[in-house]
Order: sequence, then C-alpha cells, then structure tokens
Amino acid sequence: KDEKDYRLFDLYKQAHSELSLQQSKRDQIITIYLALCSFLLPLALGEEIISMQIKGILFIVLGVVGMLFSYITIRYREYKEVYWLCCQALTVMQNFDENTLDKKAVQKIFYHCLRKKGRGYLYEKKGKTKFNRSLYVRKNIPSAETFYFMIIALMSSFILALGVCLMFPVIDVLAIAISVTIGVVIWVFLVGVYFRTCIKIYACLERTESECDQKLRDKEFNKVFSKAWFLHFYYDEPKII
Repeated sequence: KDEKDYRLFDLYKQAHSELSLQQSKRDQIITIYLALCSFLLPLALGEEIISMQIKGILFIVLGVVGMLFSYITIRYREYKEVYWLCCQALTVMQNFDENTLDKKAVQKIFYHCLRKKGRGYLYEKKGKTKFNRSLYVRKNIPSAETFYFMIIALMSSFILALGVCLMFPVIDVLAIAISVTIGVVIWVFLVGVYFRTCIKIYACLERTESECDQKLRDKEFNKVFSKAWFLHFYYDEPKII
C-alpha cells in the first residue's frame, strides 16, 4: 500500500473504533441505569418510615435521570450512524486519486454513501423526491438499536409515572389515570425524539425544484457532514507541493 492507502486505512480504523465505542457507551448507560433502579427501587418500596410523597419524589428523580440517559443514548445513536457512513465513505475513497479528494469530492462521496443507505425510503411525488418517514419508523422498530433504546425509555416513563402517582394524597382512579397519561406522553415524546433524530440524518436526501427548499436541504446535509470529523481531518490536511 502507498502512503495514501495507509492514511485512509488509519482513518478507517479510527472511525470504526469510535463506532464501536458509541455502542459500548450506550450499553454502559443502560447498565448504570439498571444498577440505579435495582438499588433505589427496593430501598424506596421497602422503607416504611419513608412517606409516600418522599417515595414519589425519589421515583420522579429516578425517572428524570432515565430521561436524561435516554437523550444521551439518542446522541450516541446519531453519531454511530454518522460514523458508519464515514467508514463507508473512507472505503470508497481508496479507489480515488488523492489529488482529486478535495472538500467537494469528499462531500460528494459522503452524500453518495448517505443516499445508498437511505434510498430504500425515497419515493417520487409530483416531481419531488421525498423521504418516507413512516416506512423508516416501521422498518426500524424491530431493530436491536431501537430495542435497546426502548428499554431505558420505557423504564424511565414507568418510574416517573409511578412517582407522580405516589405524590397524590389519595391514590384513586383519577390519580392512576393522570399518572398513566403522563407516562405515555413521556414515552411517546422520547420515541419521537429518537426517530426524529435518526430521520434528520437522511432528510437532506429530499429534492425539490424550490431554491429555498434546496438551500435548506444543503444546510441539513452540512449539519450531518459536520459530525463526520474523520473526513474533515482528511480533506483539511495541507498538500505538500
């Protein structure tokens, strides 16, 4: 291999290592939250000297912590997707002459990999290329990535709803109904943020004749590309003349 190949391969290894690290961090987040729940839940449920309101506050705090962990998990999911696209782009780059790999060329290759992965969700409507969001959601609900997220999101929603229920002076049908509603709303919100974040990566694939819309899509692409810092490291390197 020449110097270019070794450099690209080194970047590929870094991107793949970071990809694995994002998954490891996600697993650690879930493990930490499960450990917190296994320690605090029996403590709160078993202590008779603690009032119901204090138990409710404890559950609410634990639920909020779970929501924050859920958001962190979403961020890991977003970067994992981008880093996977980086690995694909770096593999393609090895077939190009180094002198042709400027910023524009690298962005084009990255967009090609992005479109290749997202093309199954694209469809034509009135001369416009649209991204099928509902199809993306349906196809990705059974995935392992989504399943891991659902665990922490569902636990957070349930625990917070339980905490709200315990805060009522009397636990009756109304208190349970309000608590369940809050839990469902929080769960739907977290799941919505999860899928919205994933879909946002591919939203730039949509195409229209409107110049204003096209500028917006280009802006969305630049946001995604800005997270692919392995590719920035490559094309920003000054050439020796």
